[in-house]
Amino acid sequence: MTSIDKQDFFPIGTILKPHGLKGEMVLDVAEGFEEVLEESEFLMVEIEGRLVPFFVRKDGINFRTPTTVSLAFDDLDTADKVRPFCGCRIFLPNEAQMEETIEGELNELIGYLVFDLEKGSLGKIIRVDDFSGNVVLTILHGNREILVPLSDDFITEFNEEKRELHLDCPEGLVDLYLEEENGNN
Repeated sequence: MTSIDKQDFFPIGTILKPHGLKGEMVLDVAEGFEEVLEESEFLMVEIEGRLVPFFVRKDGINFRTPTTVSLAFDDLDTADKVRPFCGCRIFLPNEAQMEETIEGELNELIGYLVFDLEKGSLGKIIRVDDFSGNVVLTILHGNREILVPLSDDFITEFNEEKRELHLDCPEGLVDLYLEEENGNN
């Protein structure tokens, strides 16, 4: 049997009290993890210093406020079964924290002016999307959008002070969008 290493998880909140008679409970949680919590199939509960996984009931998690959540676990179906867990801390895997941090940092790129080594100024970043770890910048060029994958291989300069991102885009990528623009004029 594999033991759960507590270092692989981080605390997200605390079970406050039972809610209703069917095993629901109220949690106090850190703000900014709504999406991660909604997608979680299970949460780790700290019981006597050890983390124990509990699966979230199918009807899921309901946010009352950004930091107050009501939810139910599969195995806890009465208020009496919930009471012993009041005061216990709730944990999520470290990957969830990294995803949230990375997503926040990527959104800070919105408004940056993007330059291509060959084509010059492309425009400002208006959206940043993360498709399973593949980050794509949407750059507004005139009234058109240019989609550029963000890769360390393409970045030639990053100037936080000037809010500029200089790229060496793959050959022909920007031309696809510019040709489209020229063909419709």
